[in-house]
Amino acid sequence: MAEPTPHEIAKLHPRTIFGINGKVANGLRQHPDNQHSIFALGNKIAIWDFKKNTQEFMSGHTNSISCLDLSKSGKYIASGQVNHMGFRGYVILWDFAQRRELSRHDLHKVHVQAICFTAEDRFVVSIGGKDDGTVIVFDVESFSAICRQTASRSISGNALTVRPLHKNPYFFITAGDRHLRLWSILRDQKKLHVQDVHVGNKSRVFYCARVEKNDEYAYLGTGTGDIVKIVLSCCDRDNVSRPGTSSCILGAFGTHNPRKPTGRDCNRYVNGVRALYLLEGGKLLVGAGDGVVELVVQRTDVPLVHYREYPGPTWPFLRTLKSTRVSGSVTSLVRATADKFYICTDTNEIYQLMISTWVLKLLRTCHTKSVYCITFPKNYAAVFATSGRECIRIWSASRKQELLRIMVYNFNCAAIRFTQDGTSIISVWNDGIIRAFTPITGRLIYCIPNAHNKGCSALAVSSNGRMIVTGGIEGQVRVWKIDPYRQDLLGVLKDHSGPITTLDMNCMDTEVISACTDGSCVIWDVTRLTRKQVVTANTQFMAAVYFPSGVQVLTCGSDGRISYWMTFNGAMIRELTASNKSSVNCVSINSTGDYFISVGSDLQVKLWNYNSGEIVGIGSEHASSVISSAFSPCGQMFVTGSTDGSLIIWDVPKEFWGKPNPPDGPQFAFKSKTPSKSKLNDVPSRVDSGTKQAPPKLENIDGLLKATPKDDICCVECPPCAKKEAKGSDSFSECRVVTDPKKC
Repeated sequence: MAEPTPHEIAKLHPRTIFGINGKVANGLRQHPDNQHSIFALGNKIAIWDFKKNTQEFMSGHTNSISCLDLSKSGKYIASGQVNHMGFRGYVILWDFAQRRELSRHDLHKVHVQAICFTAEDRFVVSIGGKDDGTVIVFDVESFSAICRQTASRSISGNALTVRPLHKNPYFFITAGDRHLRLWSILRDQKKLHVQDVHVGNKSRVFYCARVEKNDEYAYLGTGTGDIVKIVLSCCDRDNVSRPGTSSCILGAFGTHNPRKPTGRDCNRYVNGVRALYLLEGGKLLVGAGDGVVELVVQRTDVPLVHYREYPGPTWPFLRTLKSTRVSGSVTSLVRATADKFYICTDTNEIYQLMISTWVLKLLRTCHTKSVYCITFPKNYAAVFATSGRECIRIWSASRKQELLRIMVYNFNCAAIRFTQDGTSIISVWNDGIIRAFTPITGRLIYCIPNAHNKGCSALAVSSNGRMIVTGGIEGQVRVWKIDPYRQDLLGVLKDHSGPITTLDMNCMDTEVISACTDGSCVIWDVTRLTRKQVVTANTQFMAAVYFPSGVQVLTCGSDGRISYWMTFNGAMIRELTASNKSSVNCVSINSTGDYFISVGSDLQVKLWNYNSGEIVGIGSEHASSVISSAFSPCGQMFVTGSTDGSLIIWDVPKEFWGKPNPPDGPQFAFKSKTPSKSKLNDVPSRVDSGTKQAPPKLENIDGLLKATPKDDICCVECPPCAKKEAKGSDSFSECRVVTDPKKC
């Protein structure tokens, strides 16, 4: 197939997207068609078709989405955003069927805290953050804001959540920091009536709220770990409540512990109740801040009146039926079917919970923050590894799932590489330690503490795995010799004055190029530990990679330009403009050298022809700055990662797979000579030199798919590298020396 003309630019289509912003409260929504889920991802709204395993995006926000809601009919989507100080926060109304924007307003300042649709899809109610503090009602029929009012009184805190009533489209509840109010909308007069709910001495911070279907009671999750139940008396549209009556609290409930005596038998949820869902029969599904998910029911053996003399402010009126735990704080509880629930956490994970069998299953996951590095094993495109905050993750490109997670808490993994034989994963961290792990079980093989003073930032590994090169934040490049039981420092190369961004080694393991933010790239001779060439430019170099043959170098920087350089003299060959307004953060070349990709802060992924320097494909599915990328060894796909933790696997069009130049020639296999038959071969050896012993079985990355069951993740915690072992009774126990040869 002939390549397209320079004016024809293909659109890159993603194969799989790993990403969700789980920190948005109630940010996961289920469409009534039971086929689509809606959630926020950066500054875009993602629509996930879980039957086809595809995603669509709706763009329009200028910054990260802070709140999201889906109308009860599924026709509309409303979303609000957070913005920089001094700027307005947009509220946008979307059409779900046509995937387009209907209307927007920017009446909130800086931050839109929460948003909801009232009954019958009549109004959109939004509340602002602490810099705004107002309630705005938007009419869906006229596409205009009809009224605006201060959300809370001066003696109470900010409103954090808003919840509508089911039957009357003119009522809604706002709750927050010592704030609980019932509102009614007067459409003709374009104003709001409000009434404070009487809570007595039970002052709380309310995180979430749920209203029963008949609008008689409401349940609210609090920061103290209990559930507050209030009675609603709202039937008069103009006066909010019946004349002579008011909404009030019935009590603050906790779970009952029958093993403790009265007065101490009340348990509360750790880190507060973050999500609630009301089930049939008076049951509640509770999600806590520590990841606990429980199914509770109100007790019937003891009347509520008996708790008036209870010594604590929280009454043990709830009985726990079932309990489980997820990773992170629960932010959303969504009912998909009568028996199936989706649970979203702030660690960007979505779980599936079956109520009848109480089986928990992890559906989707991604990094919690930026994806710093992506890498593939040598000549193996089935899996790839990513590094981010506190973890290393290995993913399956075919299964579209996470296989292995290695955790190192409180630190970030700056770079990661596979050894060429696939027996180990080498990583560098911002605590200045180099760690190597096994690829299947995630066991720590070795670590090099204090590798760099201010933390490691870049890594390159030789083809035989016996030498690694690391770069630090202080600007030094260090070369290490790796032996099976020893790791030695060969030399320290000093030339840069800023943090090292990337390192790349040529195909012959003789040269390493280091890119730095000081505006220079240095080509080092790692065999003699000397500097060979220096290239400089008026930019901060973000990445530098070798051409597969090693004769040229490709660099990118903060000026939005991509440059070609010769390695033997450091001369510039060509300069391309990839972006006029933002930086290019990473480039990656395919194995044949015909095409390369560039990613940057303009949220676009571009596929380039290396020889002509023209763009042949563009993808724009990311919702935040793209900072990492990697081509697969087969050249048929590539992976990109962004600052919001999302990963996208892109399909490369078949005409851009590339061809090796020169093409592969015929391969010849040399047959080993047959051993000569001699009588000496039949004589058994008297001394066993150890050659007959089978070598220990090493883990290899190609066995990870077989070792990991489908829909399962192996999570491993790395032990502390500075742990001191207790000294033994003898003097040789600390250095692992065996004095008796019989015990060896």
